Amino acid sequence: MELVGPSSMEGRSQRSLGPFLIVTLLILSITPLEPVTADSRTTTVWSGTVLLPEGHTVESGDVLTVSPGTTIKLGAGYTIDVDGRISVEGTATSPVILDSVAGNHEGIVFNYSSNGLGSEIDNLTITNSKYGVTVYGSDPVLSNLTIINADNVAVDLFSSASPTIRNLVIDGGGQDVHGTSTTWRYGIGLSIGAYSAPVVEGASIEGVITRGLNQWGSSGGLLSDLQISNVSGATLAIGAGMWIEDSFPLISDSSVNRCDNGIYVRHITQGWTTRPTIDSTVVENSMYRGVMVEQYNHSQYSNLPLNAVFNDLEVRGTGGPGAKAQGLAIAAFDINTSGVHIDGALIEDNAAVGIRGYMIDSSTIMNHVTLLRNGKTTAVSPFNDRAGLFLRSANWAPTINDLVVKNSTGPGVLLWKGGVQGSYWEIDGNGANGLDIREFHPELFLVLSKNNTGHGVSIRDSSNVELEQVHTYRNGLGTISESLGSGIYFYESNDVSSSGKNVSCVTCSSTEDQFGLVVRDSIDLQLSAIEIRDPVNGPALDIDNSGLTHEGNVLINDIAINSNSSTYAVDIESADAVIELMDLNGDNEGMSWSAAGDHPSSLSFSVIRGGQNHCLDISDHTELLVDNLSLACPGPAPTFTEAIVNFTDSLFLPGTTDYFHTVENSHVRWISSSQMGTPTSSQSSNIVDVMWRAHVGVVNQNHRNIPFADINITFDSYNQEYLDTLPYSGHEVLGPFVGQRWTPLQGWSANNTAYVGCDYDGVHNDSTPVVMVSDFNVQCLLEIPNQPPFIIWESPQEGGVYASGSAVILNATRSWDLDDDQLSFTWTSSIDGDIVASCVSGSSQTNNSWISVNDPIYSNEGCLSDGSHQITLQVCDSEGHCTTESRQIELTNLPPVMSVGTSPGISSWGTLYLGKTANVTIFLGGTYDPEGDELTCWIEASYEGGDGTPPEPSPGCPDQIIRSFPGAPNQFSVTVFASDSINPTVSWVFDVELFNEIPIANMVVSRSGNRSSDTVLLDGSMTFDPEGDDVKFEFWSDRDGLLHSGVSPASAIEWSGTLSKGQHTITMYASDVLPGHSGQWTNAEESLQVSNSPPVAIIASPQDGVLTDSGTIVNFEAIGSGDWDVSCESLPANGSGLVCNPLTSMSTDLVSVLWESDLMTEPLGSGWSIEARLPEGVHQVTLTVDDGSGPPVSDEIMIRVDEAAPILILDSPVPDAVVLSNLPILFDFRQSFDPDGDEFTVSVFSDLVSEPILDSKNTDFWYNDYLPAGLHNLTFQLIDDQGMMRTHIQRITVLETGPVAIISGISEGQYIPPGGVVNLDGSESYDYDGDITLFQWMIDGALIGDKESISINLMPGPVKIDLMVRDSRGEQSSASINLTVGASSPQLNDLTVAPGVLIDGEATPMRITVELIDPDGTTSSVGGEMLAGGISKGFQMRDDGQLGDTFANDGIWTYETTWEVSGSSSARIEAWALDGDSVSPVMVFIVPVTSEESTGFLDWMLGSGLPFLFAAITVVVIWGMFYSANRRRMLQDDLDMIESWSAFDSRELEEEPEKE
Repeated sequence: MELVGPSSMEGRSQRSLGPFLIVTLLILSITPLEPVTADSRTTTVWSGTVLLPEGHTVESGDVLTVSPGTTIKLGAGYTIDVDGRISVEGTATSPVILDSVAGNHEGIVFNYSSNGLGSEIDNLTITNSKYGVTVYGSDPVLSNLTIINADNVAVDLFSSASPTIRNLVIDGGGQDVHGTSTTWRYGIGLSIGAYSAPVVEGASIEGVITRGLNQWGSSGGLLSDLQISNVSGATLAIGAGMWIEDSFPLISDSSVNRCDNGIYVRHITQGWTTRPTIDSTVVENSMYRGVMVEQYNHSQYSNLPLNAVFNDLEVRGTGGPGAKAQGLAIAAFDINTSGVHIDGALIEDNAAVGIRGYMIDSSTIMNHVTLLRNGKTTAVSPFNDRAGLFLRSANWAPTINDLVVKNSTGPGVLLWKGGVQGSYWEIDGNGANGLDIREFHPELFLVLSKNNTGHGVSIRDSSNVELEQVHTYRNGLGTISESLGSGIYFYESNDVSSSGKNVSCVTCSSTEDQFGLVVRDSIDLQLSAIEIRDPVNGPALDIDNSGLTHEGNVLINDIAINSNSSTYAVDIESADAVIELMDLNGDNEGMSWSAAGDHPSSLSFSVIRGGQNHCLDISDHTELLVDNLSLACPGPAPTFTEAIVNFTDSLFLPGTTDYFHTVENSHVRWISSSQMGTPTSSQSSNIVDVMWRAHVGVVNQNHRNIPFADINITFDSYNQEYLDTLPYSGHEVLGPFVGQRWTPLQGWSANNTAYVGCDYDGVHNDSTPVVMVSDFNVQCLLEIPNQPPFIIWESPQEGGVYASGSAVILNATRSWDLDDDQLSFTWTSSIDGDIVASCVSGSSQTNNSWISVNDPIYSNEGCLSDGSHQITLQVCDSEGHCTTESRQIELTNLPPVMSVGTSPGISSWGTLYLGKTANVTIFLGGTYDPEGDELTCWIEASYEGGDGTPPEPSPGCPDQIIRSFPGAPNQFSVTVFASDSINPTVSWVFDVELFNEIPIANMVVSRSGNRSSDTVLLDGSMTFDPEGDDVKFEFWSDRDGLLHSGVSPASAIEWSGTLSKGQHTITMYASDVLPGHSGQWTNAEESLQVSNSPPVAIIASPQDGVLTDSGTIVNFEAIGSGDWDVSCESLPANGSGLVCNPLTSMSTDLVSVLWESDLMTEPLGSGWSIEARLPEGVHQVTLTVDDGSGPPVSDEIMIRVDEAAPILILDSPVPDAVVLSNLPILFDFRQSFDPDGDEFTVSVFSDLVSEPILDSKNTDFWYNDYLPAGLHNLTFQLIDDQGMMRTHIQRITVLETGPVAIISGISEGQYIPPGGVVNLDGSESYDYDGDITLFQWMIDGALIGDKESISINLMPGPVKIDLMVRDSRGEQSSASINLTVGASSPQLNDLTVAPGVLIDGEATPMRITVELIDPDGTTSSVGGEMLAGGISKGFQMRDDGQLGDTFANDGIWTYETTWEVSGSSSARIEAWALDGDSVSPVMVFIVPVTSEESTGFLDWMLGSGLPFLFAAITVVVIWGMFYSANRRRMLQDDLDMIESWSAFDSRELEEEPEKE
């Protein structure tokens, strides 16, 4: 903007113009003289550059449209508040820019009232802001929004905000306040909080300080395609690419790169939910953590909530070279006291542990997780930081399935303190143990661990370990110890026995590991289905429990070993074990086993193959039970040391060693096994027994085994007599018994002989003696007399109870006889006698071992009477031997079995609550009579006085009885009866409590259409109260609130009206008016979808085809237009003449009204009624009404417009303005225009000024000029280049003003050198009325001059000079200035004395002169002293032109006198000056004194004058030094005074001497 002044101002001071001009602008600026008006609820269109120094509000009901390419400049700290609707219509090639006038603005704020009004932003770029876009509870659509370097938050969502955001770009943020901000909330990209739930489709957030995405406060939303990078540097908060706190968004297809932390999920607030779902997201190059999920309260570690769900996640580069700082990483994925679900994750190339879980539990589930090349890279790092997966203190039990861990710098999987369950793990190529379990309780299925530097699987100090299908391959290659590189390594894995916390490995294998399966100090270890193949070193199975202090077993079942080595394949030391199904193969040295001896050990169903040096070495066993063992020892025999071993059913394989070697104190029993060679022994304390088992049976002469027969066995040696009673089967396997014994001293003994005898029923027999060379069978025959049968009675059971007349089965068919005699069965009842006789018709064709009585098919009906029977069964053989057994049963008529249900149901405390008029249904369908007797079922209420007598006639027993209880008391009991007319009546009682019922809401909905303008009828007239009470009712909409309420019959139970657009749930509530039912309602609901009512557009005025000119304001009216979804209250004049809803105070549409011409690029205006000028031409004027909910509607007319003169828009001066003559008048008509686009000029005239004020000026600038005092009639004349003219006249009053005093030519605080002349100039003082009459200059109130300019000398020191000017009206003005006048010290020069020589003893006239130099003129006196011959004489000099002084005040001071000197060779004359406390240096003049005969000066010098010359020179030097010091002191005093005025820096003067 250019400022142009009139020529009359050229002589004025520019310094004085500025302040007055600004004041004038502020006073005179107003709205245009002829504005385009519109209703207060309008559609505003912005284009070009829009300046908003104090912000802007889009009011509720207003619509703002921002055109493409618009630049908006917003004042610092201000916002654009949106209460209505905003539409930013930028394009990719012509975006809208929101910038700042100065400083940082605070962006766009969507408030609650804008919700649902259809605000949209497209292609907007925001710069220089604290906040970009803030949304409170609203739902704008933000597309292609770019925010550059917002200090605090780029996009901020609060209070259930639900915007749709597409293609958001946030570039930088927080850098300008980093290090100075006092709040952590800066440098944030997208913040979603306080229940907000946006839809975000594409966002690029780069280079913010604190957080790219900041989600908090129970918020949610659907977020996809987020690209977040370079979020780093936060110091007041945890920095993260994504921060999710107490929220549950769905985030998909996103990436986070090079942030302090990638994704950080924290649960803080109890009662809120933290559970983001993050799908298909990549996190790369984080500095500290790739992903962190935690609960803020780490002490809340039980029943952990599920706090995050991740699907298809990728994390890489954490702490690596791509991170902002390398080597600071904590974990790629970190979990702390939280639950996490992961389904599909690739975590690779992180310089930290891949996944770290601390204090997690079953709420954590991981599936399909792959961990590659993770872990810190330095060897000094803690080994858990080098793990692929590390879990610590995991409560039972996280689940991990389909896990792959490869090439970690440390252990692949480290599990420490806690538990886990999982399956399908592959662990490969890690820098320490593959699977490392410490104090942990895993349950794992199918683990493959291979090519790891340490153990394949290591289990340390752990119990309750369940491993299945764990396989190791080529682990620990090159390690030197089994403690460093085994396939499967157990260390103190259960070092205390437990009934339920065993360590098990089922279907596990070790293949080609450095060492095989190694066990150290572990018990309750269960190894099942184990395969060990070809370890590089050591035994395949290596167990050493020598360090244990507790007792326990190792259990091994089904183990296959293929080992080719020079050592034992199995080496068990100090361990008790139970081993079954061991198959030992390969070229190795077999098995060595020393026991702890605390428990018996066993080895069964196994094959042991040995080598050339060892085969089976057993020691320290107190009892080893070996069963079904096959031994293949090609070399030395199995050896036994300090061992007691029982071999059963075992053998030496053919072609192998078939004997044992006993070392010492061993006892070997070879039981029912193969042939054995002769043992060898190292000492005599060993025994080897060959033992056999005896199969003994006792039979009678019919070869029937005799139950419970007695036997006895005696032997020739080694065995004690054996006595036993055989079981019911009559046969048993006994033994083993020693058949032969070998000792080192005696060798083999003779074969032993067994003698078997048997006894039964007094009969004894001995069998043939048996020589014991193998297991033997003995049947001892007893010819015993005929024996009674044996009864086996299956039914009925003792104490059985049967219904009267019901079938009873008597069954003893399994009874038998030792002599195979025919058996007969007799059944007797203690009531009915012979049951067969009374029940079986005719002669029985069987032995009656099975009969069914009271069964019409098999017996006579009712033959077994009711009553308590003792049933006796007698079984007799054909020889008359009988056996009898009795049982007690009862047949009785049983009472009915009642099964009762009710509707409504009975409470758990036995009370049925029923409405007073309601029915109860009693269900009896399950009630029956065991005998099938006819039943009578009925109910009685306690208040009815019934006695439980069945009603007549009998109603039978229906499946259900429906009863109501009219007239009943509020509380009573109901008894349900069932009677078979035989037994006592069966009953069941329940309590009933009646209550007054409230009516059941019954609503019918009908409507005239589906739009919001259509009528809806809610009819509840079918609702009634059961007791006839008045019905209280309410109709509600969940969108529109209470529709209607009332009480019938005073109010009809119905409502008719309209509903706002949207989905409604219409609810009718019904109750009665009883106080006890206050707050109790029944309800009926129905859902309605109400469609938007389209707007209406009608141009009521002007008429189509009207003729006007471009200078005429046209009134456009939209009467008849409107939208039913707008409340009439929100429209002008309550919507008079417009389509609107008069029945509501709330609008559900925000309607945009826009008037446009096809000849104009800018809209004419907005509002239902506007005024506008149209340029020349034929216009097609369109009224468009848009409710934001559907397609806009429009109406059109044609208007013909002719040319017109220019239009004056005068912003300044205002009509009838009153101004002062000392202020310029601002002429601002820049908004004036020619409606036809012609060039035009503006001239301004005054009736008090002969010349034009402005002559033919254009509208490019504003102008200003001073006017003389008076009442001016200003004429504005506008003429276009077609000669068309328009004039405008208005008045302005100019008031006289006072003078202004100005002192010029000298500056405030100026330093005046001593004695300098000061020129005081008041010529720049002025009066706009030109009537200054008086100038007065004063010092301390004393007048020093009355001219415009004066010159004066000033005394030293500070001086304040005042100038007062006065005009002809007596108004005056003053100005002041402060000066500093320098002070000087006196100095004497050119001391002269005449005559130059004195005659001794002669009075001589003398004249003494000296020159005084003192610029400030303040020297008070000049004097001196004459000294000669010890006599001094003082004198005072004068410069007043008297007593010998030639000229007054010429600076030459004079003293004349007559002086006689006697007795001295010279006279000394001194002179000095006094100036206050200052004394000038002393000047000295030596006058020689001579006698008349002295020859002259040379004689004097050669005589006594030389000392005086030296003295004079010394005095001069001293004077010079004194003068210099005194001058510096005075100068410093002046500077101190000047500095005290603070007008300038004294250092500037201090530098001045250096410049000279």
